[in-house]
Amino acid sequence: MPIAIIGAGPIGLAAAAQLLARGLEPLVLEAGPEVGHAVRAWGHVRMFSPWGFNTDTAARALLEAEGWSPPDPTQFPTGQELLARYLLPLAATAALRGRIRTGAKVVGVARRDFGRLRDGAARDATPFILHVQTEQGIEAIEANAVIDCSGTWHTPNPAGSHGLPTPARPSTRRASPMAFPTSSARRVPPMPGGRPWSSALGIRR
Repeated sequence: MPIAIIGAGPIGLAAAAQLLARGLEPLVLEAGPEVGHAVRAWGHVRMFSPWGFNTDTAARALLEAEGWSPPDPTQFPTGQELLARYLLPLAATAALRGRIRTGAKVVGVARRDFGRLRDGAARDATPFILHVQTEQGIEAIEANAVIDCSGTWHTPNPAGSHGLPTPARPSTRRASPMAFPTSSARRVPPMPGGRPWSSALGIRR
């Protein structure tokens, strides 16, 4: 049985490469229609860290085996550059391309034959069952382990104390220039005093 990885972003693909380097079998399940689905939402934003911090050693080994030329490790990529120069080539390598499923949203994870009404000493040795939503319906997949690399883009943490929404505004949704297309982001009004929102958020341009 494989080790299931939820999410085909930078961390999910790096996890898959690391598993392969250790002789283990990954299965990457991406809810979106393509690899790096969340990254595409902020592709125009420049990252906080340079290329050297955003590529994985095992992933680089897979890429370099197929003639990949690494970017300058001191340069800061945008999300789109990360996607085009790293994530898409990595997903297309011979080692990974048959181990990634897109349009596969994990909607449930449990231990096989165990639940709220049944537990026991054998639980830790029992495989996981993942319910995966696809165009054809719900599919059950067994896995020896599950690594959640889905990130927080679609499930942001509330900004209130204790990790809960603030009592005054329990339904407030996140607003950030990163959530808008480039053209819309440029029309976001400045902060009081004329400072751009990007400076307050630490976004490099």
